[in-house]
Amino acid sequence: MNSETEQKFDIKGFALQIRGDIQHNRIKLPTLPAISLEALLIVNDACSSMADVARIVGKDASMAARLVRYANSPLYRGINNVTSVKAAITRIGIDAVKHAILSLAMRDVFTTSFKSIQIRMEALWEHSVSVAAKAALLSEQFAHLNREEAMLAGLIHDVGVIPILIKAKDHPILLDDEAKLDKLVQALHMSVGKFMLSLWNFDESLVEVAATHDKLDRKPTGEQVDYVDLVQVANILSHDQPDHRYGRIDQAKIPAFKRVGLDLIAGLKQKMEEGVELEIGTALS
Repeated sequence: MNSETEQKFDIKGFALQIRGDIQHNRIKLPTLPAISLEALLIVNDACSSMADVARIVGKDASMAARLVRYANSPLYRGINNVTSVKAAITRIGIDAVKHAILSLAMRDVFTTSFKSIQIRMEALWEHSVSVAAKAALLSEQFAHLNREEAMLAGLIHDVGVIPILIKAKDHPILLDDEAKLDKLVQALHMSVGKFMLSLWNFDESLVEVAATHDKLDRKPTGEQVDYVDLVQVANILSHDQPDHRYGRIDQAKIPAFKRVGLDLIAGLKQKMEEGVELEIGTALS
């Protein structure tokens, strides 16, 4: 019999071990697809053109197909659907395509070869897509916020869960006790997510989302709505099941809901009922 099952699992020790792995760069992290990193280098080069970006993205059939689907989503849909990568980039815009490429690359980060955590990883991706779609739709009401960055913020808010699941696969007792694993995830995922996005050199606004999205009583430094506000609202709306702690809270008392505005949130709920969110989610998959 495995010695781990013979004695009570040490949750605190597991948490300390992960924190130690973070401190000493020993944690096993997923990686961004190489084609995405190559495309981002081109996007960040002031001398690059749309044709240069299209050439790099076109080297990966999967990424190219995702970018075209994204450009045809309700966020960008025009009179006619685009059918080429270059046309997709033209519709999205060169300034926005950086965050779009990162968002589309996230699908590959939320994958695993470990069957023991595959179901949880898929559920995590589906939830992240739901939050991303809601955050993107909400961002359209705020001129100072970027729709693609809001989308990406939603996709990465729970990215810190991934290394925890990967480490948990080595502890069958954790995988057999979902409540115990949920407790670990809740305690650690924000600090792990902050570390991951800092390591990947993500914008500070996105690092802040990963680090604070579950801190509902946060006091933002500025008066304007920010990406954390959007993600907090989208996250709570995505957890509307009565068995989830967010499904039982009084939304009107949450600071982020007050900041975003209850009228705008009511409008978002209407769009959700019309299926717009599902169309955006399909474009990201």
